[in-house]
Amino acid sequence: MSLRRKILPLYAVLSLMLFLVVPSWSTETGEEEWVPQPTTTFLANRGITHTVSAEPLGAGRLSFSLLGSWYHQKNDILNAPPAESNIMTGILAFSWGVNSFVDVFAALPAYLITRPDPLDNTIGIGSFSGGLMGSLPLPKSSPLRLGAKFSLIGGTASDQINENAADGYNFYETRTKFDFQGLIMESLVFGDEYRGIKIHLNQGASRAIDDDRTNFLLSAGVQGIVHPMIILGAEVNSRTNLSNFAIKTDPLWLTLSFNLRTPHYFSTVIGSDITLSRERSSLTTSNSLEPFRLFGGVVLSFDALQGKRREAAELEKQKALEKAEAEKRAQDAQRTADSLAQKAKEDSLALAKEREAAKQRADSLAKKAVEDSIALANTKKQLEEEKSKRSDAEKQLLATGLLLLDAVYFESGRTEISINSKPYLNIIGKMLTKYPKLQIEVAGHTDNTGRYQTNMELSFARANSVKNYLIQVSPELATRLSARGYGPDMPKDTNKTANGRRNNRRVELQVTNKEALKEYK
Repeated sequence: MSLRRKILPLYAVLSLMLFLVVPSWSTETGEEEWVPQPTTTFLANRGITHTVSAEPLGAGRLSFSLLGSWYHQKNDILNAPPAESNIMTGILAFSWGVNSFVDVFAALPAYLITRPDPLDNTIGIGSFSGGLMGSLPLPKSSPLRLGAKFSLIGGTASDQINENAADGYNFYETRTKFDFQGLIMESLVFGDEYRGIKIHLNQGASRAIDDDRTNFLLSAGVQGIVHPMIILGAEVNSRTNLSNFAIKTDPLWLTLSFNLRTPHYFSTVIGSDITLSRERSSLTTSNSLEPFRLFGGVVLSFDALQGKRREAAELEKQKALEKAEAEKRAQDAQRTADSLAQKAKEDSLALAKEREAAKQRADSLAKKAVEDSIALANTKKQLEEEKSKRSDAEKQLLATGLLLLDAVYFESGRTEISINSKPYLNIIGKMLTKYPKLQIEVAGHTDNTGRYQTNMELSFARANSVKNYLIQVSPELATRLSARGYGPDMPKDTNKTANGRRNNRRVELQVTNKEALKEYK
């Protein structure tokens, strides 16, 4: 199994475990609230590892990072170190929040190449880079952040590790030419630095000053803050050389990272870049990236203006408290004088209102008692009158929950209702509307003469015909009636005699929610 296949499942399992087992974090650590430091990229910009966030560091925020990486070049590639070489780089970077919307940054890499021949190892300084980035002053309540980043990559490296197009993980860390680079950043922030999700998108390009290399840069990343101390990152990055425009084979890689923050100023990050690029057809440049690169490092971040901000906030708070206290004393004195005069007037009015309200309550209670007594007597009288007018069919249905439709006839083997049955069903339909809480099943039954399946179908068809006719008579029954055919399964008489079989061929109404019958008894 390849290393890539091993890393991906492990990362997924680790993510799931962290979501399930990491306890909720209290923001109180001692006397002061811990504000987690921002995660940073390889160049100490705010973001994940390669993908830059559109969020600014903040005025006075200073970050230092020392990050190292390693990958193994297995095959011979033209214009790159020989096969079986190990390429290691280290980057020392810092960034400074000039104000609430602008950051400046700089970075200096170094590299070490160990070749199969120990005498041929190479160590050198990489390409210095620096620049600034700015963010738009959007409302803090909005989840959207927008920004831009501009940097100059100095061609100070003694050797370009891979000189093919835009190839190699370390392309910009070992440039021997000068490049201008610009990025547009968009970020969506859900939650906060204690728990949340951030989505970052980068689009940009770089242009070399003294050669024809123009690279189109894209990056997208998801940053999951599963705990104030633990951040998981997943990114997809691409670098396309516009002179060749080999989109399918130019560098495309996945980055997985794990960042551990502490309640102090120190944090660590580890992760891996995993190639997604297709191999090229040329034997001398078979791939633009090695299968994977490992990286790790430490970040030191602190707020240089925290003390001044705290002092200014405390001073403003104290002034506000003193002013509020003076205003409160003056208002209290005035309110006291007004209150004494007003209270005497209010007490007199309140006493009069209370007496009037008590009289009204007594009158209301007496009136309501009379009305309730009359209403109860009328209700009982109406109920008794209604019961006395019930037909035998109603009484049977309400008493047993079952009513045999003994005046419903069908031709032998047919499902059409006899015309003689319709006046009877008209009465039944109107009767059922008087009991709207009853849910009723129209059940069809047959004797055991003939095929079983035919009897089942015939019984259902007859029950359905009765149901549809009842709905035609009283459309409001549509939601209360259902039909079911039982065939010969539920005989009420013997099937050995003609009279018994006639009794078994029947249609019945059956109440399915019999608990509702209590309301009509």
